[in-house]
Amino acid sequence: MAGSREQKLLEEFGLTELDPSELPLDHPYVRRRIVFSARTKEELIEALGTSNYYVLTGIMPSSERIHLGTMAVIESVKCFAERAKFTVLLVADLESLATRNISLKDGRRIALEYHIPTYLALGIDPERTVFYFQSDNIDVHRIAADAAREITLNEFRAVYGSAEPSRIVSSLYQIGDVLFPQLAFRGTPGIIPVGLDQDPHLRLARDYVRRTPHFDFKPIIGAYIRDVPSLRGEGKMSKSDPLSAIFLPEDDMAELRRKVFKAFSGGREPVEVHRKLGADLEVDVPYQILRFVLKDERELERVREEYGSGRMLSGEIKQYLFEVLREMMTELREKLEQCRDLVARNGITLVRNAEELREAVASMG
Repeated sequence: MAGSREQKLLEEFGLTELDPSELPLDHPYVRRRIVFSARTKEELIEALGTSNYYVLTGIMPSSERIHLGTMAVIESVKCFAERAKFTVLLVADLESLATRNISLKDGRRIALEYHIPTYLALGIDPERTVFYFQSDNIDVHRIAADAAREITLNEFRAVYGSAEPSRIVSSLYQIGDVLFPQLAFRGTPGIIPVGLDQDPHLRLARDYVRRTPHFDFKPIIGAYIRDVPSLRGEGKMSKSDPLSAIFLPEDDMAELRRKVFKAFSGGREPVEVHRKLGADLEVDVPYQILRFVLKDERELERVREEYGSGRMLSGEIKQYLFEVLREMMTELREKLEQCRDLVARNGITLVRNAEELREAVASMG
């Protein structure tokens, strides 16, 4: 079930929760209700039934590491990519320049040396994925320019709370990004896995689709995933608060252990009460993080039963999570070197326009 914040947003946005049985996807994020809502559910189910859709996500190249929240988006992309016609991974270098003051040169370097290799190391398939940089893609610019004619200043204020030029530019390019693949494959909808708080941005893009007289787009479909919680137990994990986030990779294992052991606990005190009542799993950050990173379904169920019944203590689940993350970091570092080498050897498909996207997808077979 959705937490109080998520439930409030669902009601505010007029959305409902998905039942795992409604989606023909065999993935832990579906079974665990991490993928839990959509705009719209009917469009999502229809797209999954036909497999005639693309899945798209973006990279904001503003720092050299991602955190577990970004990893959750990547895993969600993999979930939908299983049935997708193709996957698109864009580098939002223009958006990073406008909102984070990262030069195009630095944005390209960060993306090629760090972010793209990390996405690949986490399982994005380079054989089924097409990449592009916003600054290279003239067709994204065309859509953004058209969207600028159709969206009012008051609509930008309604979505972003203000209408600063940098936010407007960022929003226009986001609309261009999510719709760009349809210039190559007309009538093919896109599934965009994001956090529920991104729904207003996707609604803005859907409103534009209904208005534009110059393009024939299908509405994009927002697939909403739960937030990886902050280690502090309030809000979601964010790179703006490094002590509340677990980054990929974490190189200092002692620091990683300190972070995990300071994470907000749903364990009860004193121990006698915990043994009797068990942990509050809904607020326990280590358990919630395990739902995102532990692949073994039976093992997660064992931990849930042991900790929820009080047989496992708070310190024990934190040590368990640390061991899982340490193994994850070791595997990631090994894969990262291979993926950096792949990117350096031009082993990924970069496109600059719809025609090149069409040719790239055709070559995938």
